[in-house]
Amino acid sequence: MWSDPLPSWYAANGRHHLPWRHTRDPWAVLLSEVMLQQTSVGRVLERWGPLLERWPDPASLAATPLEELLRAWDGLGYPRRARSLHLTARRLAAEGWPEDEAGLRSLPGVGPYTARALLTLCHGAGGPPPRDVNLGRVAARAGLGVEPHRAPAARLDEELLRSRPPGMDARDHTLALFDLGATVCRARAPRCAACPCAAGCASKERLAAAAPEAPPRRQAAWGGSRRQLRGAVLRALLDADPPATAEALDARVAHAAAAAVPGAVAAVVAELHREGLLAELPAWAPPVACGPHGDHL
Repeated sequence: MWSDPLPSWYAANGRHHLPWRHTRDPWAVLLSEVMLQQTSVGRVLERWGPLLERWPDPASLAATPLEELLRAWDGLGYPRRARSLHLTARRLAAEGWPEDEAGLRSLPGVGPYTARALLTLCHGAGGPPPRDVNLGRVAARAGLGVEPHRAPAARLDEELLRSRPPGMDARDHTLALFDLGATVCRARAPRCAACPCAAGCASKERLAAAAPEAPPRRQAAWGGSRRQLRGAVLRALLDADPPATAEALDARVAHAAAAAVPGAVAAVVAELHREGLLAELPAWAPPVACGPHGDHL
């Protein structure tokens, strides 16, 4: 089977230095998984330890205002992840940890991948695999002979379960595939000559003949994007010395190209408030319209 060399390769080449791999504490693992969503490992390495030290359990974060977490989160991107983590901490502090995938998926911001990652990485569960882009790419290429966007999700999961080497537990299998996908079976430039699974890989000849087909682009570049503007506005409004007027905010976020669009900054302020990332609108901001039941429109 293509995956037979994985155990020995992972023992010698796995990213064993990553600190969140040395704990099975669900809170520590959840924090790492939330931080790693669309954020580089290098940036998470710098921030995971200090955040965990500051908030070592759900109760400590639940007792902290969201604004403090958002300030600590600055630079990691996608602050809605922080908002969901804060809501999850409050739920866990009040009710404790769910015991199964369905219960975990009921937590704010926790989807199938994160729920399965917690079950596998903390409890060694051998059920449906926590398939991220790395696991999906390795399974698609090595097992099915295609790029991952060409394979149904259920087929990828079947291949991951089928190909776990005998004697390798689900946790190590998952971590090995994380590492193989991140460091060897890379999306745009796979290092097939260095791959331990190359001999049995169903894509070996295809990838030797041509570069892998590019997947559909899902997200616009950061520079000039609305995401960049959102981050700049939120950072400015959470600052110890926030802008006192709309004009001052415009000046503070002018480096974000999307701020040049008329009305864009005011729209982002209202949007952040609707999403709960700003507890209160600045006194100078126009009021946000509400629906018949008091919900922000």
